Amino acid sequence: MKRIIFVMTMVCLVCGIYSCKQSSVAVKSDAVQDIPKLTDKYWKLVELMGERVTYAEGYPREAQISFKSDSAVYGNSGCNTFQGKYVLENVDRIHFSQMAVTQMMCIDMSIETKLLKVFELADSYYLKGDTLILNRARMAPLARFEAVYM
Repeated sequence: MKRIIFVMTMVCLVCGIYSCKQSSVAVKSDAVQDIPKLTDKYWKLVELMGERVTYAEGYPREAQISFKSDSAVYGNSGCNTFQGKYVLENVDRIHFSQMAVTQMMCIDMSIETKLLKVFELADSYYLKGDTLILNRARMAPLARFEAVYM
């Protein structure tokens, strides 16, 4: 009988610890609320380093980025495709990592070069309605995107 009580106590203790651990992970980041706002659409690049984006002849596609709920990010930089990972932290922090890019050559690579640099520099974001802005600290916006729904 003592053995059964001991086992039951241990099971309750383990379940209690596990449930506390689960709840602390679930509220680790307020940014989790932004995941549905980022996913299920692609974000068209409209401004880069303070300048409106215009595509010269020879650019095969518009630059855009898409976020998946499993922390994957992918898109097109105007010439090449890219993919990687992103992490949202707190209310307005974002970090990109493991970015991989195809290596096609295009006539004008200026937009692509700047956009790929944004992924290295960006450490925060601003999300309001159909606008996504990537920033570095409190400096001017690095890139501004507008939502295109899929």
